[in-house]
Order: sequence, then structure tokens, then C-alpha cells
Amino acid sequence: MIPAFQFALGHQVLQGLVTVGRYDGKRPCLSAGTTAGKVLIHCPHNRIENPQNEVMFLNINRKITSVVSGVLNPALQRDVLMVGTQTSLMVYDVEENADLFFKEVHDGVNVIAFGQLPSIEQPLCVVGGNCSIQAFDFEGSELYWTVTGDNVSALAFCDVDDDGHPELLCGTEDFEIRALKAEEVLKEITETDVVLRIEALHKSRFAYALMHGTVGVYDKLTRAWRVKSKNRVNCIDCFDLDNDGVPEVIAGWENGKVEVRNEKTGEVMCKDYFQAPVAALVHADYRLDGRETLMCLTSEGDVRGWLPSSSGAEHSGLNTGAAAVEAKENDVWRELTAQKAKLTQELTSFQEQLKQYKSAGKETGQGVIPTDTKLNASLRSNKSHGTVELHLMTSNYSVIRAVVIFAEHLFDGEACMLHPLPPSNNIIVQISPAKDVQTTMNIKAMTGVTVSSVQYHVFELNYVMPKFAMYHQVDTASPPSGAVTFVVQERPNRIWSWLQKSFINIPEQMPSASGTSALEVNFISLRTGEPLCISMSSQQAGLMTVRTDDMETAGEMVQDLCGFLQVTELESSANFPSEMDKFQQVLTRVDEYNAVRMKLTAEMADSANLVKALIVKAEDYRMLSDMQHLKKVFGSLQQTNSDLIAEYNKRANNHQQLLAQLKEVNMMIQKAAKLRVGTAKSRVVAACRQAIKQNNIMGLFQIIRTGHDASG
Repeated sequence: MIPAFQFALGHQVLQGLVTVGRYDGKRPCLSAGTTAGKVLIHCPHNRIENPQNEVMFLNINRKITSVVSGVLNPALQRDVLMVGTQTSLMVYDVEENADLFFKEVHDGVNVIAFGQLPSIEQPLCVVGGNCSIQAFDFEGSELYWTVTGDNVSALAFCDVDDDGHPELLCGTEDFEIRALKAEEVLKEITETDVVLRIEALHKSRFAYALMHGTVGVYDKLTRAWRVKSKNRVNCIDCFDLDNDGVPEVIAGWENGKVEVRNEKTGEVMCKDYFQAPVAALVHADYRLDGRETLMCLTSEGDVRGWLPSSSGAEHSGLNTGAAAVEAKENDVWRELTAQKAKLTQELTSFQEQLKQYKSAGKETGQGVIPTDTKLNASLRSNKSHGTVELHLMTSNYSVIRAVVIFAEHLFDGEACMLHPLPPSNNIIVQISPAKDVQTTMNIKAMTGVTVSSVQYHVFELNYVMPKFAMYHQVDTASPPSGAVTFVVQERPNRIWSWLQKSFINIPEQMPSASGTSALEVNFISLRTGEPLCISMSSQQAGLMTVRTDDMETAGEMVQDLCGFLQVTELESSANFPSEMDKFQQVLTRVDEYNAVRMKLTAEMADSANLVKALIVKAEDYRMLSDMQHLKKVFGSLQQTNSDLIAEYNKRANNHQQLLAQLKEVNMMIQKAAKLRVGTAKSRVVAACRQAIKQNNIMGLFQIIRTGHDASG
């Protein structure tokens, strides 16, 4: 990769806080958040008019969390700068040197995205914070609000369902990627670590990056590919560097490496290296020559730019169709070459084993296992250990020398390797996933004839671990006090099919109905030992009850059941006494922390006014050369300043406590919404938000229980 230009900003740049905006409507400017609490604005096209205006600074004086630009006010016909801090959002008109608005955001600002949401015509500044997403117009009016499962760490717009309207993609710290169409969640994807970045790629495809070094691509919410590195990925961008009409995935790493990967296969096409960690990747027509440039910024403020390849369709005279055909042929050639190399390697290995077998003599049996040997896998619950056991067994006397299991969400590093001593034909692997997620285990077992075998056969199979495998079926269980009740127009046999798919060790034959229940099955959680009861009434058609004291678990089961039955609309009523008691305590603490915050803010304002008065008085004594009184004033000023610092520390601690409680509030709303499906789910979120704004605590509890406010 040969750069087209490079320069240095001379200031350290924060990771991911870089954007390019046309603040006068014509000329692009590079804007970056610095470690000093400022936004650096690099305007190279101002150099001719006034060299002093090439680099400007916007003082924020707070820790900057996000920097984005966009035409938020269409009437201005130019970009504005959107800057997020831990507690506020500022939208700044660089051209007029004025704020469009400044807004305190109680849930905090972790990340900002600029775009449009369905049913809202004007462009929006979308803010991801403490378990919530908010959207503001150019006047600072809140036009959208919804909750997420955890703190928001990434936002992007992409048309993942290919309907012509982009959806909002949200990555959170609970490893989830959610696709939102307005308030409706189209799909939730569970990843293996915190989602750091999401970038729209091409049509319905988007790229993502995780904290532990994974970069990948999804196509219509189905993973196309992913790669994992031991280094941390800091940023990603999507840019057509080879000029073939399809963007590539560009990744910037902690070790200073920049990689360009094919968007279909993930194959590395080219790379470059820096002396410092890569902080951000952006692209724009920065030179105003009609060609977009890929720009990379390091944490030390070094900038390097690359132009698209001139060998693409546009510069070679080829039409777009011919270029697409050529690109497709290249992809097929690479795929066939890889298959050829794999088959050649397997053939060489087989020939080597056959040669050793013949040279040693048939009577020695160097490890050639019977041709009818099979590897069988099954899952069982181990109640005493609180784990799920994966049993691997050969169909005959062959022994298993080693087992490697690759699976997401189950093991640290996504892999587990076992060397049984001595080798046996039956291996047990203890598994204890932290979350209820369905995952596919890729199992590779090295099998030989005896313990002393020199040659081994490798069995490979995929085995699906059900989502609720960590629940052990029991005959009876004391029913929990919490429950959610809903109606599904399905026969008990269909519910039993769902149980067989989502749990383990469920019998093929459904038990006969007894008493008032057409279906009743009990479980014990292997994690906590808490009971779970699922029943279906025989007296009222389709009436189902899920009894558990864990509201989140109940919501997960409702969502999974409705997905299996393809139910798009579902109302429910919930009663979780223990959860609601805890929620009442959370709301009480929120009121207490808010009261303390108001008191501390007032006290700090009084102290700040006192500082101003002391500074004026000190200046007066200085002009009068009254050193004795000047020393006294400075002593008072130092004491007041110390008090201000102490008050600030109290306020910062109180703010963190308040954020933690607000997160609990938002998570409770998310739990309540997950007990419903479709419009009922969206209605619960909107109604809860309105009840909180009105401080209607009784109404909030009513919404969580029934899905409707008191008036509904």
C-alpha cells in the first residue's frame, strides 16, 4: 500500500473519535477528539486564505466519548459537529462558531450515529448510552427512545432486511448485536465479546469488530465470515480500495497494523504498518479532486491517506458488468485453489499412512480402525456438579486419544482440548455456559485402535447445544412465586416440540394430560438451583404459564417460544414479586441520588460564585499593593478551591451511583418488554418511558405487570 499523502496533526487522538465534515458545505475538514478534552479541526483548504486557520480547536473541557458530523439541520445545507461526553451532547455549528443545542443526557453518551429512522422524516442524532438509545433533531427535541440489554458500545445504519430502508444496528456490552426497525427488534445476535464497532458495508452486509480481536461480516443477519487475532482491533471502515465497485473491510489494530480484507471471504488483500496504535479509519474526498481517499490516524496524530487503485473498472475502460464478472471469476479461482490445496494435503497424508502400514506389516495393525467406527455424541445434565456433560463414545473398542472442541460462548478462547489418561472409548466433557445461547460445537476427536497406536483417525462432527441446556428436568418442583401468563393458539404437541428443541433429555413421547394441565414440565436451574415450571392449561385453550423468579429467563423463553411458533404478536401478564420489590428499592435510590445531585450542584454554584468574588477582591488588593490582605484572600481562595474539588469528587461518585441505578431501571423496562412480542413489546417501552417522565411509579408497575397503563 503506497500512501498518496501523509501529515501529522501534532496532538494525540482518542480511539475512534474521528470524523470528516463539510462545515461550510463545500470543503472537507478532519475532526478528531484529543486526550486534552478538545476537538481538533484540520482544515487544509483554509491554508490559502489564512494559514492560521488550518488547525482549530474546540474546547469541551470534558472527557469526549464520541465525535460525528452530518447535515442535522437540512436548512443549513452543511454539516454540523456532534460531540458526546459522559453526561452531555453538544451539537456545534463550526461555520457560525455557535451551538445548535447543548443537552444534558442522564443516561450518558457512549456513541453517536447520524441517520434517519423509519416514520421520522428529519435527520437524527442517535445517542447510545446507559442501556438506552435516544434520538434528537437539530433543536434538541427527543423524537425516539428505547432500551437495550446493556450499555451501548456501537451504532450504525444498514438495510439488513433489504427493504430499501436502513435499520439501526446496536452493539452492546452484553455481547449482543440488535437490529432495530423503530422500536421493533428484528433480530438479536449473540457474539463472543463486547461489540466495539459496526460499519455498513454493501447493501444488506455490515462489518463488525469485537474487543478480543475478532473482525467479521454479516449478510442479512447471518454471519458470512470472521477472523480472530491475538491483537486488539481498534477501528474498522468500509472502503472500495481496489476500485471494483464493492467496498473492502479495512481494520486498524492496536499494534499499528492496517489490513484490507475481501468482504466476501475475509482474505487479506494488502496491509500496512504504523509505529503507533491505529486510532481511526475514515474516508472522504479530502483533496477535492473527485476521488475519495482512505485515511488512517494513529493515536500519536499521524495521518496517512491512500487513493483507490487505478486498475479498477473506472480507470481501465472496462464497463461495470465486465468488472463484476472478472471479480466473480477471481473469487471462484481462489476458492478452487484452496480446495485443491486441502485435497492435496489429505491425499499426501493418506499415502504416507498407507506406506507406513504396508512397510510395518498387516499383522501389526498400526492404527487403522474398523471402517464402521462411528463417534457418538450426547448431552446429559449433571445436577451435583451444576454442569452439562458432553459424552463422546466410539461405536466399538477404538479409543479416543484427544478431543478438540470449537464453540462460541462455552469456553474461554472459544476452544477446549482434552487428553484423557489413559485413552478411553468414552470421554466426558464438563460444560457450564454463562448465558442461555444456542451454539454449535465443532468436535474433532483423534481415535486409534489401542492405547499404543501410532496412527490415528480424526473424526469431525457438529453437535448443537440447545439454548436452555442448563435446565435439568425433574418430576416435581415447588412452583416459584413469579410467573408470566400468555395465550398461544397451538396444540400441546407443538409446545412439546419446542421443549425438545430448546432443552436436553426431553422424552420423545409427551406425557398424558393430568388434572387441569394439558402439559406440565418442571426444571431446576443448574446455575442457581432455582425451579422453573412450564405449563399449559387444559381448561382454557392455549393458556400457558412460565413460572420462575427470574424475569429475564422468562422473557428469553417467551421470545424463543414465539420464534419457534412464528408468533408475531403476543400479549402477556406478569407477576414477579421479588423482582418488583428490588425494582422499588432501585427507584427509591434513584430519587435519593437525584436529590443529592441537586443539592451538590447548588452548593458548587455557590462556591463558584465565591471564587469569582475572591479573585476580584485579590486583584483589587494587588493593585493597592496590600500584600497582607492579598495573602489572606489567596488563603481563602485556596481553601475554597479545595472544597470545590472535594465537592466535585462527591458529585462524581454520586453520578456513578445514579448511572448504575438508571441502568437497572432501563434493564427492568427491557425485561418487561421481552415478555411481549410485536406491537405489545414496543408499547411497553414507550409507556414505561412516559411513566418515568411523569414520575408515575404506580403506573410504571401497572405497565410492567399487564403491558398497559392504567388508562389503557
